[in-house]
Amino acid sequence: MRMPIAMPFGRVASPRATVVASILLAAAMLGCTGGDGETEQRLGELEAKVESLEESLAAAEDENAKLRDEISALREQDGAAAGEEQVGVGERLEDIERRLAQIEVLAALVQEAISRAQAPSDDEDDTRPSIGGSAEERTARLVEDTGGEVHYIDHPDRDDRAVLVTPRAFVAGETPLIVSLHGYGGDAAYQAAYVPLHEYVDARGFALLLPSGSRDAEGTRFWNPTDHCCEGGKTGEDDVAHLTDLVEMAREVRDFGAVHFFGYSNGGFMSYHMACKGLPGLRAVASLAGTSYVEDSSCAGAPPVSVLHIHGTADETVLFDGDEHEVTDGETAFYIGAREMVTRWARRAGCEWPTEPAPVAELDLDGYVPGAETQVYRLTSGCAEGVTIELWTGVGSSHGPDYGEAFVEALLDWLLSQD
Repeated sequence: MRMPIAMPFGRVASPRATVVASILLAAAMLGCTGGDGETEQRLGELEAKVESLEESLAAAEDENAKLRDEISALREQDGAAAGEEQVGVGERLEDIERRLAQIEVLAALVQEAISRAQAPSDDEDDTRPSIGGSAEERTARLVEDTGGEVHYIDHPDRDDRAVLVTPRAFVAGETPLIVSLHGYGGDAAYQAAYVPLHEYVDARGFALLLPSGSRDAEGTRFWNPTDHCCEGGKTGEDDVAHLTDLVEMAREVRDFGAVHFFGYSNGGFMSYHMACKGLPGLRAVASLAGTSYVEDSSCAGAPPVSVLHIHGTADETVLFDGDEHEVTDGETAFYIGAREMVTRWARRAGCEWPTEPAPVAELDLDGYVPGAETQVYRLTSGCAEGVTIELWTGVGSSHGPDYGEAFVEALLDWLLSQD
């Protein structure tokens, strides 16, 4: 069975890898420093490290600008070559976008390293982990200073710990839980850096669960959004059972209200699969650049939930219109497009997605695309009570849009309205 899994964080195989390497090296050096007093030598070392980190971050920002220009040029070239034999342009574009996403997430870690170096802790009992470390350590560092309380969820069958953040003002039985799932090749820390929902936990009054997927044979993290999980352990982990357990274990920490899933790419596939399996208490699913499969029997009998599908029309990794063509040796890619996705979930909710819907709003969310690129389509009439089906079409947006505060706030507005 061929499973299409997007790879926003792939291997970096070019001279530009020196930028990423300098970021990681400088961050690791900072993590190894101790707190042995405010001597002139110590201050000098910290100043040098801050300067090195700032130079690395500036280099990454310059590199991002160059990559964005190259992406635009390649898109123009790809369009101009329509109907001609254009070899390698799509692959080159996808490779550039992967590297761009990787550099930007690593830059978030550099910003953290700079702030630590400029304001080192005087607390001898400060046991915060150094830069780098496990996924849960890096995730905890990102969320620990943004308000709320950090908990760890230890699943007995996995080595990794999920990070749970709860707001200080918690209402038992009402405060909702958002589960945020990373894409293929990422982990909880990358997801938190790309879509920093943790920064809004206290202000918006929700809890956040950040788990990391299991590793494949090459050590790359992923989610398995299929029923092919338990046939002798050859086709992946049972992530439905794993995530269901994590949600239940989180409920042992606090009594949550509704549960919402948000996933990016492979995490979006997984979020839809959790809805198909009828996770208890699941109210809404939001997916960015992740869809589902043409073969739909695993979703038979799924209960209705609210759905927000977010997808860029220029996504070269998970195509906006889906991909069902034959690839190699008779195998086919088999995921559906954005419009078919909302059509399916509308029907599960007892309503019908219109053939030619009119946008109800236009949003300026993607910094890579000028103007208000995101068209909002919404269906509420005729659906099961309390269910909303929504499609955000990012005209010109790629697989890794440049989303910032406006996107996070719009996403939370939608999720937290699904009560």
